[in-house]
Amino acid sequence: MLDGVLHIATAWGAFGIMVTILLGFSIFFTLYYSDTTEREPFALIVTILALTVCLSTVALFPVDIFLVSRIMDPATGLRSAWATDEAIAHMQNTVRVFYYGAYGLIASFCFIWIPLSYFYYEELAEGQSMRQRLVASLKYTVFFILVACTLLITGLFMKPNDHDNKDLEWLRKMLTDLDGAGALSFVAGVLSLLGMGVLVFYTAPGLSLLPLHLIAGLKSIPATMNETNAQLAANRERQNAIINRYPQGGLTRASERDLHALRELSREALVLENRSRMVQNVRDSWFNRCRCIIRPFEILLGMAALTLTVLLITSIGITTIDNLTDDVCGAPCGYILTHPNIPNPLNLLFLNLSPFFPVDYILMVLIILYMFWSTTKGIISIGIRFLWVNLFRFRKAATQPQGLLAATMLLMLTLTGLSYSLTMSVAPDYSMFGGQKYCNHTVVLERDCRDYPALIIPCHVGAPTELCTPTVTSSIITKMILGTPVLGIAFYYMQWLFLLAFLVALGFNLVQGCRKGFGVEPIYNDTEEDVDDMESRGLLDAIGAMSADGRRRQAERTGLLIPGPSYGSLRTGNNGSDGGPTSSQQQHRPSSAHSGGLGLSSSR
Repeated sequence: MLDGVLHIATAWGAFGIMVTILLGFSIFFTLYYSDTTEREPFALIVTILALTVCLSTVALFPVDIFLVSRIMDPATGLRSAWATDEAIAHMQNTVRVFYYGAYGLIASFCFIWIPLSYFYYEELAEGQSMRQRLVASLKYTVFFILVACTLLITGLFMKPNDHDNKDLEWLRKMLTDLDGAGALSFVAGVLSLLGMGVLVFYTAPGLSLLPLHLIAGLKSIPATMNETNAQLAANRERQNAIINRYPQGGLTRASERDLHALRELSREALVLENRSRMVQNVRDSWFNRCRCIIRPFEILLGMAALTLTVLLITSIGITTIDNLTDDVCGAPCGYILTHPNIPNPLNLLFLNLSPFFPVDYILMVLIILYMFWSTTKGIISIGIRFLWVNLFRFRKAATQPQGLLAATMLLMLTLTGLSYSLTMSVAPDYSMFGGQKYCNHTVVLERDCRDYPALIIPCHVGAPTELCTPTVTSSIITKMILGTPVLGIAFYYMQWLFLLAFLVALGFNLVQGCRKGFGVEPIYNDTEEDVDDMESRGLLDAIGAMSADGRRRQAERTGLLIPGPSYGSLRTGNNGSDGGPTSSQQQHRPSSAHSGGLGLSSSR
């Protein structure tokens, strides 16, 4: 009995430590990506708590596996002395309470807290009290609450299909155990299905992109500086070419097309100036100075990521194909794999590592964090989109509160979808039964493998239910699929879409890498999107004021005409100062009257 108590205490102690670490990670992640100029406390708190809850829910999965793995004695293939039916039921009920509580919290964040904090920030206006903002945001949040209630009611009245013709004892037991938690299971299933969509759209491209970028490393800082300087020089020449068309009468006679072009060029120049400063900051940072030390470890990390990606894709592909050959249940049971026929590399790896705890636990946590990292990489690369419309960009220290909340929603859905993927595709046998092994030799109605150790085999779906105990995670997902097989069918075809999305993204990234290089840009290289993003956050005015021509630009916005240098004398970023005009710039400089009459604006 003492062994059982020690075993359970070890598992929950490790889980408590992991939750503390994940809380710290969520705080760091939120502050790292949130916009330093627009931090909304309510949005930050909701983001931190939502990420912590969802990461902790997925981290409960390895604990669940660890608990059931110690039920069986691997030496005899029979249950350990402490593993009575009552002890196992109490242990699994505790895990089940944690799971249902966690899924309830996830649903509350998805349908209440994240929408509420999103619209609370959207309602920000001068002279508006906190109460007015809260009431206005609640009006929009009611829609999400109604959706959640509809899903709960639908799940409450859903009836499982008839599977009486199936001869699996395990399957009949699962159908018998379908209980009143079906409503919450249905909501969790819908969220997991949405999460599978996020896995297809963001995680699959991230898995193909992340190893390549880690191996290639950052793009050369000098090359980036030269590219930025060349763009600034081209911008300057284009502005001078337009200005020199009107040498006498000034820009008062300029066409609307030329004035619009000058406005766009001036806005682009401000972004290029900011980019030049960012490149210089990267060049002078301690991280860049330590590149020679960090680079070998980055390459090793990239190789490890590439290996893990290949294993994940191979395992998912093998399990998905294996489902087609499984004729025991098939589509009526939502494509639950009952008898694996093709060896799954990750599944075999976990089964072989299970006797060496906590190696298998650490590997499972690493896979979860790697999928989370890949999703983040996909969100950074693709942006937060609705169809083809880019709503927000997810970037270091520059993500708006709305973008941060939207990204949190995507990451939460990803982790809920990951629960299905890990259980049913990545390592199905290990996820269902952990490292349990049972004696498959019977002598006079008693199991005895003392003389037949080779007959102590890993538990599987067809194993005796009085010996092998499935994990709570696999039980919840299996009941959810059996209760609503259409969800299982949708999950199955989502796995095919995931594999297809990975291959398409890999091909695209390889082609783009061959054309433009595989290196990760230390700054953002999409000038048009940078202009729109910076203008929407009001940073163009601040950048303009920081430059040498800032005061003149402020005057131009108000319609004042003051003498000053032309837009052709922008900094090129060759040094840290504003930099005076070169001889070539002086040669093309127009009169001060011309420059004073530009009437350009950094805002539309």
